[in-house]
Amino acid sequence: MKETIKLYFSNFLPLENSDLEMFAGKFTSKHFKKGEYFIKEGNLSSEIGFILKGCLVCVYNKEGVEFIDEFCMENEFISDYPSLLDNKPAEKDVKCLEDTELLVVKASDLNDLYNQKHSFERVGRIIAESLFKNWHQKAVSLMLDDAETRYKKLIKNRPTLPQRVPQYLIASYLNVTPESLSRIRKKISQ
Repeated sequence: MKETIKLYFSNFLPLENSDLEMFAGKFTSKHFKKGEYFIKEGNLSSEIGFILKGCLVCVYNKEGVEFIDEFCMENEFISDYPSLLDNKPAEKDVKCLEDTELLVVKASDLNDLYNQKHSFERVGRIIAESLFKNWHQKAVSLMLDDAETRYKKLIKNRPTLPQRVPQYLIASYLNVTPESLSRIRKKISQ
């Protein structure tokens, strides 16, 4: 497990080996079965996960209607970041769509590392930037792109998603009906 974390971060973080070792030591491995929750709406979110294996969906619930915020897959971070930052209950569910293996770090452990050494603050910034970039790309796409363009971008960035996620969830994520998504997929495949 430590080696996986060290390998991943060594690709883009200029940390010394001893710092990588210290950072990797803060993570624990957690396994979830399909249908289990990493984060449940209303609970405090105190951890950030790094997905080794699996696919998760972030869902907001309003009056019994589910709104898909994001899908997260291998080599991505997952959290309810506002809950983590503000120490308030999570506003969304993060549910496993497949059997999932995460490397998890507690926010308190990250904060301890930030206080120990400046280089760890950069690690935190990169995690936050990764979470922000995913959110920003979707927000801009929802404002500027039509449904077909949003679908094409989704498939370009995550080509295996349609085989791993039910189509009605993808439709919800794209803010279209399942029937509209079916027409879009048919048009693209011609």
